[in-house]
Amino acid sequence: MKAFLAVSRFQGRSGALMPWILGLLLLILLPSCHDPNRSSVVSDEHSQILELLDLAAASRHQDPLKTIDYSTQALRLLEVEPDPGSEVMALSNLAWAKMMLGEFAEAADFGEAALTLAEGQPQAEILVVPLNVAGLIYWRQSQLDKALTYYQRALAVAESLKNSSFEATTYNNMGLIYSDKAEYQLALECFTKARDLHRGLDDSRALAMALNNIAGIHATLGDFGEALANQQESLRIRELLDDKSGVAELHHNMGITYEQIGDLQEAMAQLQLGLQGFEALDDKTGMAQALTALGTVQQKLNRKVAAKTAMEQALAYGEELKDGNVTATALMSLGKLALEMGEYPIARRYLERGLATADRLGLVALQAQGRLSLANYFLAANDVDVARERAEQALQLALASGDRGQLRDTYELLSKIHERKGNYRQALINHKEFKSINDALFNANSSERLAWLRSSFEDEKRQRQITLLEGEKALQQEVIKQQKFTRNIWIVALIAAAAILLLLYSRHSQTRVNQALQRSIKMQSDLMQAVAHEFRAPLARVQLAFDMLIEAEVDERPQLEDRVLRGLEELDELIREIVKLIKAEGSPRRAPTESLSLAPLLQTLVARQHPLFPEKKITLTPVDPEISVIASKKHLEWAINNLLSNALRHCHREVRISCQLEQGQVNIIVDDDGPGVPIAERERIFEPFIRLDPSRTRATGGIGLGLAIARRLAENGRGQINVGDSPLGGARFELVWPC
Repeated sequence: MKAFLAVSRFQGRSGALMPWILGLLLLILLPSCHDPNRSSVVSDEHSQILELLDLAAASRHQDPLKTIDYSTQALRLLEVEPDPGSEVMALSNLAWAKMMLGEFAEAADFGEAALTLAEGQPQAEILVVPLNVAGLIYWRQSQLDKALTYYQRALAVAESLKNSSFEATTYNNMGLIYSDKAEYQLALECFTKARDLHRGLDDSRALAMALNNIAGIHATLGDFGEALANQQESLRIRELLDDKSGVAELHHNMGITYEQIGDLQEAMAQLQLGLQGFEALDDKTGMAQALTALGTVQQKLNRKVAAKTAMEQALAYGEELKDGNVTATALMSLGKLALEMGEYPIARRYLERGLATADRLGLVALQAQGRLSLANYFLAANDVDVARERAEQALQLALASGDRGQLRDTYELLSKIHERKGNYRQALINHKEFKSINDALFNANSSERLAWLRSSFEDEKRQRQITLLEGEKALQQEVIKQQKFTRNIWIVALIAAAAILLLLYSRHSQTRVNQALQRSIKMQSDLMQAVAHEFRAPLARVQLAFDMLIEAEVDERPQLEDRVLRGLEELDELIREIVKLIKAEGSPRRAPTESLSLAPLLQTLVARQHPLFPEKKITLTPVDPEISVIASKKHLEWAINNLLSNALRHCHREVRISCQLEQGQVNIIVDDDGPGVPIAERERIFEPFIRLDPSRTRATGGIGLGLAIARRLAENGRGQINVGDSPLGGARFELVWPC
């Protein structure tokens, strides 16, 4: 921010003295603005007009309202005693006074009226004053290109008249415009020409002004020794002239120079002298710029509250005066202060408002500074890519303007940004650029030689750190490269091992599939043989009953028809059970599952069995309502129901059902008081159509598929069925199901 503040304040303070410049210009031009052919004997009215113009010129800085009054009186007299030259001066005085009061629209109207009148006169010298006044009015409104057009016309007129005084004044005004546009070399050329012309004219006041402006450019370009030398010479001249406004301005500008070379105590002392001078003159523009500069120094001295107060007052003055340059400068200063205090949302609002004003007015130095400050904000917010974009924009503007202070700060920030991104090579390149410019700004004759040496030492240390980081990064990249190579070797080895294992597993799985297929084929073959065997007997009985029915007497037919129906029912039951077995073999694995609470499920199944076996006792031991399993409800009910039916068929009087939770699985236990199952037969009972008691018929003992179906349903649900001895004296069937 240092470079920007120097530019704006040097320019702004020169602008604050422009009324004095205009006064000087008007005094220079007054004698030449009258008709040279006019008689030396003038009327009383004309003498009064000249007297009023002199009074207007004398009061134009201290009391603009008096200038308006005197000029208005002169215009009324000029209606009686016309004199174009005097009327141009009166209108120009009115334009200047309105500008001093901040009434820019009226000022522009008076300025354009003066210019229109002057353009209609044969004397070219009459044009110089209104052209410079119009340029001044538009400059104060930050309409720089328009102001420059008027100054260039004024310079052309002055050169055609070969009037050195006119040329010097116009060169100075053009230099101020170029300064605001950040075209510093052009500004320096204009100020140097003005200084040389003023020296030749032995014009102390104008010379002091030119020296001050030259100092501002040198400070902006980082040549602080030259800046202080020119400022001190200008200060001596203004003190001899008792020029209070000029002395205040010089103290202000010298304070900024000391701030830039790091002597904050001397900077504070000079800025306070400048502020006191502006306050005595009630110069609000000067006060605003001095307060902004003081706020910046207080910020560096870690007096944050005082800095904020000063900057806010400066902003208030800038908005009151509608001075875009002063307003934008104060906004950006407040933004940087808020950023340093960690108030990031507030900082962003100030900076974006200031940058918008700078972009609108085309203030290049402010545009560069605003983007650099926003880059600092985005870096603090860890948005590194946006920070880099803003910093690169600021760099392009700084390169275009040649502002070395701005370039130094931008390269320093770019170095930090690239370091944050891990791009150490680019960080080192930017840091070297920063160090080169920083070394040039602090030369051996500087009073801050010690600070420069300390800064140089810190820069070299930082450069070594960046170089070390770059080396570490290169080493890390080599380590990462080696790790990637090792990792790739391991990946290839693991893929090869996985391929081998997959091949072996595939062969093993194929063997198991083949074995399972063989078992399935054998089981299907056995099943078909068993089905054929089971169908043979009932079919034979039905066939025999039909044969007998054909030859039977009428009274024998009902009995034979009953035998046929029982045979057909037996076949129907056999078919239905076989279908159930086939379904249990094939479909349960694909059945949808759900969480089932066992207590209500068992209660429902027991209730269904009571009507089928009314002479038997079925007891359900209380089941914990929290016990649940994940299963297909249809298939779990089917399996439990088959176990219950089997137990009820074989028990003498009682069947008991209970449930236990053990190690992540549920045991559903069905006990009966029947004959039990011999150990040697406990696996055979799960084969289709197996009945251990030869005396049992299908009418009393089923067809031998219930247990086979139950086991297959359990296995498909990743469970199992075990057979043992019951405490009731019969068999115990345990259905083990995972939770």
